[in-house]
Amino acid sequence: MTRGVGASQEGPIAVVACVSTCVAAYGVYLGLPLILGALATQLNFSDAQIGWIGSAENGGLLLGSVAVSRLARSWRFRTIATLGMPIAILGDLVMREVRSFPVFLAVRLCAGFGGGLCYSAAIAALSRTQLAARNFSIFVFVLVIANSVELWLIPPIVSHWNVGGLYMVLAALYLLPLALAPQLPDRASIAVPLDDAGRAPRMRGPELAWLCLAAIVLFNVAASAFWAYADRIGASIHLRERTVSTILTVGNLVSITGSMLAYAISRRWGQHRPQLAATGLMIVTFLVWAMQLTPLHYVLGIFVFFEVWSTVSVYQLGTLSAIDDTGRRVALLPAAQGVGQSVGPSFSAALIALGCDFSRILLAATLFIVGSLTAYAIVYSKLRRLDPVIANA
Repeated sequence: MTRGVGASQEGPIAVVACVSTCVAAYGVYLGLPLILGALATQLNFSDAQIGWIGSAENGGLLLGSVAVSRLARSWRFRTIATLGMPIAILGDLVMREVRSFPVFLAVRLCAGFGGGLCYSAAIAALSRTQLAARNFSIFVFVLVIANSVELWLIPPIVSHWNVGGLYMVLAALYLLPLALAPQLPDRASIAVPLDDAGRAPRMRGPELAWLCLAAIVLFNVAASAFWAYADRIGASIHLRERTVSTILTVGNLVSITGSMLAYAISRRWGQHRPQLAATGLMIVTFLVWAMQLTPLHYVLGIFVFFEVWSTVSVYQLGTLSAIDDTGRRVALLPAAQGVGQSVGPSFSAALIALGCDFSRILLAATLFIVGSLTAYAIVYSKLRRLDPVIANA
């Protein structure tokens, strides 16, 4: 049973509009390690500088997400996303003329802001749909496919058209969202599910939602600290650039199974326990990398990394939506991701500036995943007391 108007806007076209907007806005982050590697090679930016560029991209995403959480009170999701698209496109198109590091940093911050407006508005609309869990699984599935394609295409694009041409391709990703912008759902027309008695769902403790958001921040700090330097880490163990690209592409493509199975697993065993187990597996992976980084460990770890990342992404969205059916805290999810994704690369860059090698960076990043696991364990423990049905859902 649902409450609201325009539930028909939850149809396939509306979902495609939301998902395509998210993918376009997330395009730079999907290819971040190879993009940053190309910047280091072609524009001679240092490892520390490319870390700050990665943080600027994600810092802009954060600012855009925070803006959406404020604007959504009176603006439609469709309007906000449509506003962000030209900002992001312009920020990509001007990159052909930018060579100065300070200017590069400023432009990428602005482009990230435009992308943040698009991504946050689209994901907030998707989270309020009646079949949110299913739609989140579709979103992560498409995101994995897009990530694999992008990782495979970035090296030849950079080889033929340089970094400036790559940013033009990223700008072109917004063509489909622009065409489908009129189909993006409005805030007022998103249906809200009711329980069997026809009552609106209650908020199961706002502190639990904030704990979930904190866990998302911590997890993304660790993931981004590695992801931004995945290409450079591969090069540090003497893997060729094309080899690293292939490993990242195949590993990401295989993780489709994670996004496909996450929803099915949650329906049988719930989503909280699999989420805790997957996060624990990520901790083990980072510890192995930190203790002994070899080509074999790198390849196997990449497969685990992507599999866990895609699985946990579905559970993060689903857990927060289950706790906060009002959608108020869910709208802050892109902001939480933006915080983690902006802090991660700058965290790695700061450690590099202090003379740390990649093993020490990975060991330090492990602590953030431990923090994320702890936060989710507290959420699960409290839910078992407050609402056992949701805890085991």
